[in-house]
Amino acid sequence: LSEVIESGSQEERDRAGQLLARFLFSGTARTGLLHADPHPGNFRLLTGDGADGPPESWRLGVLDFGTVDRLPDGLPPTIGTALRMALDGHAEGVLDLLREEGFVKPSIELDPEAVLDYLLPIIEPAQVTKFTFSRGWMRAQAARIADPRSPAHQLARQLNLPPSYLLIHRVTTSTIGVLCQLGASVRLRDELEAWVPGFGAGEEAREASEEAPA
Repeated sequence: LSEVIESGSQEERDRAGQLLARFLFSGTARTGLLHADPHPGNFRLLTGDGADGPPESWRLGVLDFGTVDRLPDGLPPTIGTALRMALDGHAEGVLDLLREEGFVKPSIELDPEAVLDYLLPIIEPAQVTKFTFSRGWMRAQAARIADPRSPAHQLARQLNLPPSYLLIHRVTTSTIGVLCQLGASVRLRDELEAWVPGFGAGEEAREASEEAPA
């Protein structure tokens, strides 16, 4: 994967990115475990019989399971439900779910629309059929949240990360970072619909994704 980041063609980058996104969301559903160290050095691209196998036939090899999170029921359904509600503009419902899961403490009062404004740029890759990840997009997100003058920064300081979501957050943000290094165009929404409880189409989408090369 590091070699593709350094010198891969766009076709190779896109295929590697799609496989990585699929692994992020399908791993817990398939195994009940979350691989918690998505460093590029922990992935190998299996190219078939020869080193120059076509990208569409590539598979993803994963190394180093020294750090995992046990999620026997897969990803928490709240993740998919909150994502779907945010994309559909249900601000109050999103805030209610965040409160229930402990992302917003009982003593904190937040404007539901402000919460939605904070989330929508982050979940932009799930709003479209195919999203091109880039270092520029990642820098823009980081700057928006890091700037003490921005509403996003002020709101982020009032949010809480429950311990049960710590590794999920780490793995998701780290994987997105790798996708941005790749500059990959990825059908992220397809993987969310197939694998994340509460987000989308359920079993039919899951079966279709299982039949696709992985």
